[in-house]
Amino acid sequence: MATKQRIVYGATSKWGAGGGSLTDIPECKGIAVPTIEVEYQDATHLQSPGGFREYVPGLKDAGSITIPCGYSSAGYAAATGYMTNKTVVDFETTMPPEEGQSTGDVFTFTGYVVPQLETNEVGAIIAMNLVVRISGQPTFTAGTAS
Repeated sequence: MATKQRIVYGATSKWGAGGGSLTDIPECKGIAVPTIEVEYQDATHLQSPGGFREYVPGLKDAGSITIPCGYSSAGYAAATGYMTNKTVVDFETTMPPEEGQSTGDVFTFTGYVVPQLETNEVGAIIAMNLVVRISGQPTFTAGTAS
């Protein structure tokens, strides 16, 4: 069977706030998809079998992600505005469709943004990262089969 892997080119990363329409993140160079971690709580007790620790799953945390971007005045202004106003921002990442899909998989999440400019050498592209602290539960919607 042929692989369904594909390159990131063609994916979209969008943002917006207040439940309005989402727009492309300016000069976005990568996809934004949170990684969920589960905190495990130690439930070991005096009768734990064989003296082994026991754990129970606790809360989940989607952590922080970094979205690589090229610097633009508009992108920096928007990110700084979100940060200054403590705005929770909506994000949506759509993957390019894989073979057999008419639409790509979609990841949605919300979080707080902090823009960070990278230090660059003379002649290098001015780069900016959007560091996003995820707040709440991310969602995944599989793409539509063709």
